[in-house]
Amino acid sequence: MSVWGELRGDVALMKKFGVAFAIFLLFWSIRDGYSQERIRVGQGSVSMYSGLMYIGKDRGLFAKYGLMTEVIYIPGGTTNVQVLVSGNLDLSQLSGAPGVAANLEGADIVYIASLLDRLNYQLVTRAEIKSVEQLKGRKFGVSRFGSSADFGLRAVLKRLGVDPAKDVSILQIGDEPARIAAIKSGNIDGTVANAPFGMEAERLKLNVIADSVKMAIPFLNTGILGSKRYLDKQDAKVLNFLRAYLEAIKILKTEKEYSVKALAKFTRVENLKAVQEGYDYFNNQLQPVPYPSPEAMQAVVAQIAETNPKARGVDGKNYVTDRYLKRLEEEGFVKKIWGK
Repeated sequence: MSVWGELRGDVALMKKFGVAFAIFLLFWSIRDGYSQERIRVGQGSVSMYSGLMYIGKDRGLFAKYGLMTEVIYIPGGTTNVQVLVSGNLDLSQLSGAPGVAANLEGADIVYIASLLDRLNYQLVTRAEIKSVEQLKGRKFGVSRFGSSADFGLRAVLKRLGVDPAKDVSILQIGDEPARIAAIKSGNIDGTVANAPFGMEAERLKLNVIADSVKMAIPFLNTGILGSKRYLDKQDAKVLNFLRAYLEAIKILKTEKEYSVKALAKFTRVENLKAVQEGYDYFNNQLQPVPYPSPEAMQAVVAQIAETNPKARGVDGKNYVTDRYLKRLEEEGFVKKIWGK
C-alpha cells in the first residue's frame, strides 16, 4: 500500500534498511522449544501489524498454546498467496486484494481476521498546497493504475469533493519513495502515503491534507487468511493460533512501553518517536477481537472489479468468516485474557 502501513512497501524496506535486512527477514522464523504442532505463517511486509507475530514469539504465546510457529517473509501478496495455495504455507497475513484475486482464479481463500479494515492512506502535497481548495488542476502520482494507491487516491479525492477524472491529472510514478521523490522534484504535486506520515512529512517539509482513516473509508488492508481446505482440517490448530494472536493484541494495547520497544527491535527502526507515532496510530484502530469486515472486503472486490470483469457481482462476504473469533468469544476466552 512513514514507517508503518506497509513500511513504505517492500521495495522501500530494502532501500531504507538494506538488502541484508530483507534477506534476514526472508529466513526469519519463530520456533518455540516446547511446541508440539507446527504451523507456517506467511507475511508480505514488515509493519506494525506483522509485529504482533514478534510479540507472540517474544512473550512465548505460541508455545503456550502448543504451537511451533514458523513465520516466513515472502515479499509480494501475489507470490505469498501462491505459496499458500500450494500448501507450503498454512496461514498468511496480507491485504484483501491478493486473496480476492486468487479466488477469482479458482482458489478457496478465506480471511479469518482483519487487523485494519479502513483505507490507510494520507494525502500528501507540496508545501505550497495547504488546503483542499488548492487541489484542483494539480498532478498526482500513484504506483500504477488499478493499484491500492490508485484506489486510495481516488477515494480520498472524491470524499474531498474533487473529481479524480475531471479535476486532477493522475500519473503512474512507482512505489511510495519514488512518488515522494517526484513531489520533491516538482514532477507531481501530491500522492497518497501509508499512514502515519506526519513526522516524515514534517521532515520533508510537505503537507498532509487528508487522512483516509479519519474519513472511515472501508477497505480490508491487513488480515489473516487461509484456504478453506486447511481451515476445515486444522480447526483446533487455527483456534490455538488465534488464541496466541489475541493475547498479542492485548499486550500491544495495554503494555505500551514494552510494545514500542519490541516493535522497534523487530523493525530495526531506531527512531523511537517514529515508532511511537506508528504505535499510537495502529493502537487506535486495532480492535481487541479483529473480526473480518464484509463491508471492507466488498470494497476490495469493487476495486478489483474496475479492471477484472470476473469480480463483478461477487459478494465479498463469501471471502470472510467470523466463526473462529466468534467461537473464542463464546467460550469465554476473550473475557478471560482481558479480565472482564
